[in-house]
Amino acid sequence: MNGVRQGWLVALREMRERSRSRAFRAGLAVMLLVVVGLVALPSVIDTSGGTQHVGLAGTAPPGLPQAIFRQGGAVGTTVRVYGYASTAAGEEAVRRDRIDLLVVDGRRLEWQGRADEELQAVVTGAIQLVARRERAAAAGISAGVLQGLMTPVPVEKGEIGSVPGRGPADGTAALVMTALLLMAIVIYGNLVLTGVVEEKSSRVVEVLLARMESRTLLAGKVAGIGLLGVAQFALTALAALVATRFVHSFDVPAVSGGVLAWVVVWFVLGYALYAMAYGALGSLASRTEDAQSVAGPVGYVLIAAYWASFIAVSSDPDSGWSRLLSYFPLTAPLAMPGRIALGAAAWWEQWLAVVLTLGGVAALVVLGGRVHARAVLHGGPTLRLRDVWRGEPVRDTGPPGP
Repeated sequence: MNGVRQGWLVALREMRERSRSRAFRAGLAVMLLVVVGLVALPSVIDTSGGTQHVGLAGTAPPGLPQAIFRQGGAVGTTVRVYGYASTAAGEEAVRRDRIDLLVVDGRRLEWQGRADEELQAVVTGAIQLVARRERAAAAGISAGVLQGLMTPVPVEKGEIGSVPGRGPADGTAALVMTALLLMAIVIYGNLVLTGVVEEKSSRVVEVLLARMESRTLLAGKVAGIGLLGVAQFALTALAALVATRFVHSFDVPAVSGGVLAWVVVWFVLGYALYAMAYGALGSLASRTEDAQSVAGPVGYVLIAAYWASFIAVSSDPDSGWSRLLSYFPLTAPLAMPGRIALGAAAWWEQWLAVVLTLGGVAALVVLGGRVHARAVLHGGPTLRLRDVWRGEPVRDTGPPGP
């Protein structure tokens, strides 16, 4: 059986065992609930776009209620209008929070506390519209002519220094995707880390290494957890998309299918790169409690790579510094997706970064496999990387520490 076949069997084992665990299923359920909750929560908390209640008292133009309703609909706000026999009755309704605003004689607006600027604009616009219609009718101007006179002129706008085809939504999408990539790499990289330590402490690794090379075992573990991670994030993204179809709590930045495809590619590359490092360093520890301490350097590099990419891409994605970060394997998974989303990366830059990162992954497979092979059979205290790198393969020196 060749190494690829062996690695695939290890990957299938990882996916099967982890997908059956209660912790994985509970984590997936919690993630789905959190994502759906985050989508739905703004609509529950924010009532600015809900129904507004307006009262009319005194003498009001005949067409004012319909005008208020239409003006509210134009800005996405449902407005209900109520009539009151006297100003005192309307003011009492305001005090008891039965209505949000009282319009007296079609001219004066009365509030309970601070005025709602959006509702004020809706009602004021309706009052002005009705007044213009009355004046036009008095002057003998038909409704059709008045509508032609009042039709707004389209005005174009532009920003000095802005890049054509690059808007605020693109920048938001780039920042969100970079943060999600970081989170995914950290979560699933740590799964590889703990998996290596668990197999080492339970001595399962001894049985596996009797049938395959160390780097094949490590690569299979990374591949299996990575495929499971892609599936989990795909389900989470699907749940978020379904939730946004039913709950319009916020505007989702428009992202093209090509950009999303590149995000998946860079998740796979970034995860493979850092997960190999997590797995290699995890072999240095003999207890789960020591796993995070030995993998600390990987976490520091990840955070530094994220902030360097965030600052460079958000400030100027076309700068030389941004380009270098999007080529360098350790920062490319976090810098290149943002540049692609902003349209700042040429096609050859994208593929150059992919080739360079693949080279980095291949190098870590070899180097990480070497560390893994030398350290994973050691059952004593936590090893130091430099000692393992320079020395001979380390054999079992006793059971793991308490």
